[in-house]
Amino acid sequence: MGFGIAFLGYCFLLLHQTGLGVVGAPLLAYGFFLAGRLHRYFFGASVSALLMLPRSVIILLDIFLPLAGAESKIAESHPVLNLVTYLLFLIAWMSMIFWHCTAVRLIAKENGAEKLEKQANNRLYISAVVILLAISLVVMQQIITEQAIILITYLAIYVVMILQILFTHTCFVLITSEKQYAEDKLYVIEQNRAAAEKREKDREKFGSDGTETRGKKRKKKK
Repeated sequence: MGFGIAFLGYCFLLLHQTGLGVVGAPLLAYGFFLAGRLHRYFFGASVSALLMLPRSVIILLDIFLPLAGAESKIAESHPVLNLVTYLLFLIAWMSMIFWHCTAVRLIAKENGAEKLEKQANNRLYISAVVILLAISLVVMQQIITEQAIILITYLAIYVVMILQILFTHTCFVLITSEKQYAEDKLYVIEQNRAAAEKREKDREKFGSDGTETRGKKRKKKK
């Protein structure tokens, strides 16, 4: 249902500092797009994932441009663009987590899965606090040293990523598997019903001794 692809996208996003976010963001977008068949809120997560792409593109260019002979990186020559894409990355990521967790929470609530519902709420609150911390560090860079900001931000980002990877895997196991189980169960019921209807029609067409009764008329005794 898309959670497997989203899980793979998060794995690539773990390596976003190596430029693999250009793969991870589209995979997350596609995975949540497929999950949209389960709940429409997943479409919001899909759109949000695509907004994480500009930051990943800049990181990838900053890796390859020096190899191509460029004198400076984009992050150094265009600090405003670097800051905007970084903030966009964090905000889009927070938005993606919001839509993802909210959709799972609503699905869990509809199906009476209280444990999954609580887990979705916890992941949402923890992620919101950590990402807001990362955003606030950008504002506080005049107070805290740049090295400390980078260290704390990376730790915060990777904590959220690992939590979301585990949560996405949980969604894959609990929601996708149960959905498939329900579909398989419904398919078996439909097959059994069709077989029962066929047997009933056969009984109507043939007598108990296996001879065809349809179209036969009883002969009158003279």
